[in-house]
Amino acid sequence: MKRIRLACQACKNVKLKCDNFAPCTRCTRLNMQGSCIRVRVEKGRRKRGSDSCVPCKQSKVKCDEGRPCSRCKQKRKEDGCVYQVVVISRHIAGSKDQDHDHTLAKEQALVLEQEQGRDSGSGTDLVQASPTDSDQLACMQELQVERPLDFWARSLSFDQPSLLREHMNSMGWPDRVLARHLEIGYCSKDVMNIFVSLPPRLQEVTRRALDAMEIIMADKMMKQAGALPAQLLMGSEKISEEDLELERVLYGNENFGMVNHYMLPSTGQRMYLYVSDATCRILGLHAEEALARLASRELPLVMTEFNFFCYIVFSTWFFATYPGRPLSLVVCIRDIGSKREKGGVITRLVQQPEFDCYGRMRSMKTMMFPLDKESNESLVENHHDPLSTFNHLISGGRDFDTWINDFESDMSAGETILGMQKSKQGMERLEALERELVRMYQPFVEHADRILKEKMPGPAG
Repeated sequence: MKRIRLACQACKNVKLKCDNFAPCTRCTRLNMQGSCIRVRVEKGRRKRGSDSCVPCKQSKVKCDEGRPCSRCKQKRKEDGCVYQVVVISRHIAGSKDQDHDHTLAKEQALVLEQEQGRDSGSGTDLVQASPTDSDQLACMQELQVERPLDFWARSLSFDQPSLLREHMNSMGWPDRVLARHLEIGYCSKDVMNIFVSLPPRLQEVTRRALDAMEIIMADKMMKQAGALPAQLLMGSEKISEEDLELERVLYGNENFGMVNHYMLPSTGQRMYLYVSDATCRILGLHAEEALARLASRELPLVMTEFNFFCYIVFSTWFFATYPGRPLSLVVCIRDIGSKREKGGVITRLVQQPEFDCYGRMRSMKTMMFPLDKESNESLVENHHDPLSTFNHLISGGRDFDTWINDFESDMSAGETILGMQKSKQGMERLEALERELVRMYQPFVEHADRILKEKMPGPAG
């Protein structure tokens, strides 16, 4: 694997900090643009643990090979910390070609027996070696291979709340408004970096806006709870078989990706998550890996920090203003499994919420449509679209090719919240977003103030 180090050769020689610009700021200031050269180095192959447990292998994280390992202990999943038995085929030195062909034939027969045992429907695969080969018999007799995830699984159910919600709540951020964004399964560290890195003024505006939405939502739920019996409110928190059957029908559609996130209407906790094959193809992940990362809440952000923050504040405002309309945004998402230099895909993100009969959100359907250059230009040129302002702020006014070419640098520095505060252009985009949020959320802030005044006790007469 090859990569370019961030520091140029001139900064490395004097052991000074370098940046991602080409040429870098220091070389430009000293008029040394010709010496600003970044050396391409080739790193050796990364060493991995010889015997990692199954959960760590699925999440692609480091394992200390304990039994159980420290990561499973931390997640309180000691029972699930299992290890696969690795079979090492032995090749006798100096064997003739006929003996080698005979050994290959035996191994193929063993594989066929293993596949036949798997098709029989048993939970584990039993492999038996021929009694004539004592070496293979000792290694492979009664070998059990565990399959923790069904190969054809495209959905998972959940019953554990997210610790990220508790951390965000302890920092003073509203809980219910951000619940569906914090519960879906993104990496907690990536999401926390966004909110702790906001500029003071933008953080104040965002906190006030989301607090206003939280007050309005709590007041609405309190009025509904007082008007309806509790058993009726809890009765709509189950997933019907018709909804699941619809997802199975859409499973084979390769024209767009779909993610369906079911949640408890009363708490916002995730209940059920469905990921289609086309979504995994867009992200560059196998379905099993996507589900494993979502289940362990380790999926990295699929867009830049700035785009994800814009998506949170824009979608919250949009669904509060237009509850029945779908949200349509154009974003550049990351091809997680791509090995190309340009790992971004410009996608039209369409979201349609579903509410129960009491007005509480019960699911969020997300559809992803990959766009080509012509489709993207037609959406950008549609100035009558009320969401055109959102799309312009997200893209920064860049065209199709420039947006894709800048994506890798945007993910690492250009559109991180901290990185944008280090450049004039980045601060201008953050200030433009701040002004837009003040304009958008002003009616909700005023309505929340009226609710608080109504709840305040009047002066004693």
